[in-house]
Amino acid sequence: MGWWSWSSPKKDSNNETPSTSTTSPPEVPPQGPPPKQLTADQQAELEFSQILASLREEEDTFAKNLQQQKTDSNNTDKPTSAIAPDSLYQDEMSCRQAFDYAFFCQSFGGQFVNVYRYGEMRSCSEHWDNFWLCMRTRGWSDDLRKKTIRDHNRKKAIKYKTGPSSEDIWDVRLEPARNAFQGDFAALEREMKAEEEAEKKAAA
Repeated sequence: MGWWSWSSPKKDSNNETPSTSTTSPPEVPPQGPPPKQLTADQQAELEFSQILASLREEEDTFAKNLQQQKTDSNNTDKPTSAIAPDSLYQDEMSCRQAFDYAFFCQSFGGQFVNVYRYGEMRSCSEHWDNFWLCMRTRGWSDDLRKKTIRDHNRKKAIKYKTGPSSEDIWDVRLEPARNAFQGDFAALEREMKAEEEAEKKAAA
């Protein structure tokens, strides 16, 4: 008697009987209870969690790209050939940061800060405009998305310009400064002192 629960039939030299094997029917996985129907609040909470997860993933990608740009700029010693006036306005936007600003502004703590700073509650429409602009342009091409965000920031800068500024006096530099910290500074200082003494003698 072996370890198996069945043994192969004996074979006669004159009459061989084929061995028969019994196959058990395939196992049917147990069916669980039907999926629970979500309520409207649970469905909204699930969608909100999915949006937050997507924003966290985008924030991580945004941070990695920003770190890579800083690394590339540090490794590149050659200055750019020209400086565009559009570079004054940011052309990147983090949807997670925009959502955090808008959500905090809408909260009790955010409005408490507004009352403390400005003496009244403030509208959060600008923060929500930033967030929905970021969400709307997520699937656009890089060039179109950057142009749209840059134009948005330019309009905001014009809106909040309430008085004179350095932009009214100085022109935007269109070429980077080269060799700005090279030269004989001792000689320059002597020249400045000589000019001051000449002005004093002329005034006396």
